Amino acid sequence: MSTSAPNLVLIDQSNFQSMRQIIEKLSLHGGGIVYLSSSMPKGVQYDQCPPNVRIIDSRYGGLSILNQKHPRQEGIWTQYSHLSTGLAKNIVISDTITNNTEIESWQSSPHAMQLAPYGAPLSSEEYRHQHNHYQNLLCETFNFSSDLNAVSIWGDSGAFVPGAKSWGAFFSARSWPVKWNGYTPSYAFSYEEHDFDAALVGIEVDVLNNGLDWGAKSSLLTSPMAKVGVQIVGFGKRNTAAIEIRTEDSDDPANTPHTRRGAWQWGIIARNCLHENSTLLYSENAHIRRGIDFEKTTFEDGALVISGRGPKSGIVFDNSDSGEVFSDGKGDMTVKIGSGSLSIILSDSEQISIGSDLSITITPGLKSALKRALGLP
Repeated sequence: MSTSAPNLVLIDQSNFQSMRQIIEKLSLHGGGIVYLSSSMPKGVQYDQCPPNVRIIDSRYGGLSILNQKHPRQEGIWTQYSHLSTGLAKNIVISDTITNNTEIESWQSSPHAMQLAPYGAPLSSEEYRHQHNHYQNLLCETFNFSSDLNAVSIWGDSGAFVPGAKSWGAFFSARSWPVKWNGYTPSYAFSYEEHDFDAALVGIEVDVLNNGLDWGAKSSLLTSPMAKVGVQIVGFGKRNTAAIEIRTEDSDDPANTPHTRRGAWQWGIIARNCLHENSTLLYSENAHIRRGIDFEKTTFEDGALVISGRGPKSGIVFDNSDSGEVFSDGKGDMTVKIGSGSLSIILSDSEQISIGSDLSITITPGLKSALKRALGLP
């Protein structure tokens, strides 16, 4: 076997009995790839795969690429354990990380980095230097062209018959107190399940902007260059929703906010991420039917909660030209009339208006009704 490049060894009926010795020899000679033929017996055929040896397994249909010991070598879909979901696949990449997983520096040199202290909060500046990061699949593209859009990962799925459903991408971040004999490292059995917890992020999108701030234009370019975390573009006919937030039982008519599984504490949260001139939610659309629609929702503690701090801190109409409503944060509420008037409409034909010059106009019918109610002549 050459030590200058990874070796590829086919395992079939002819050398099946020597598979473990082949894996060990590959590892000793710098690593390599073992391809398990579809004619091989299914199930566990090797106890432990060294980190420098990859297994390409075709025994269960499609291709499974395995590193380290993983239930996929038994053809097990851990994500769907004990469910009757029908499953199919093309290529699967399976890996296992333990405390013994070797890490390296950004220059690919062996690196004995210490794990960040368990449970210790780290600032963003500290965290980027004090965590260990594992990439199971890393796709990187250097773009030196001003005419090409660099797309490192494109998931494309087409729905081509009536009723077909397609997902361009599907991500899941899973927490699971798994204590799976044969796959779970021995040290990971030392906790009680009621103490189990883990951090989860379904998708993290990092925008690493080392160019200009948004709005500034380079002298080399004809327009400012946008920096967008997530851009959702609709094509074709009218679509349903750009963002939909669901739980696993969203469509169950029997559930309630108290029984819903996987419910979210906040729908959207902006956590200390905006500067003083930012806008939290912005619409650049000439005309739409409604802004925020809560017709099918009732609220326990207010449909809109505002911490007032004086003028411009509440609800502002037409950039204050038509007035505003605000509080001072100390219990006082103010309705400020704009350059026109404030009108209270009681019906299609009756209203009272207060002008910015404090003039009061009352429609005749309303004036007569007020006199009668007050016993005035």
